[in-house]
Amino acid sequence: MIMDADETLDTAANSVRRERQRQQDKKRMAFRRAIEEYRASQALQAQCCDYPELLGGAYAGHQRRAR
Repeated sequence: MIMDADETLDTAANSVRRERQRQQDKKRMAFRRAIEEYRASQALQAQCCDYPELLGGAYAGHQRRAR
């Protein structure tokens, strides 16, 4: 009987450890995705800022057509 109780405690401890690790992995992956999205938006922003006259022209053309 004592062996069964020890095995149950070990199994419970492993389960808790696994769940904690899974939660940490979820947080880590969410953080990594946020960083990747930020970098992608920064790269897109940099590309758009290279040619502001193109953006301004497209925006002005859109405004003229909307009137």
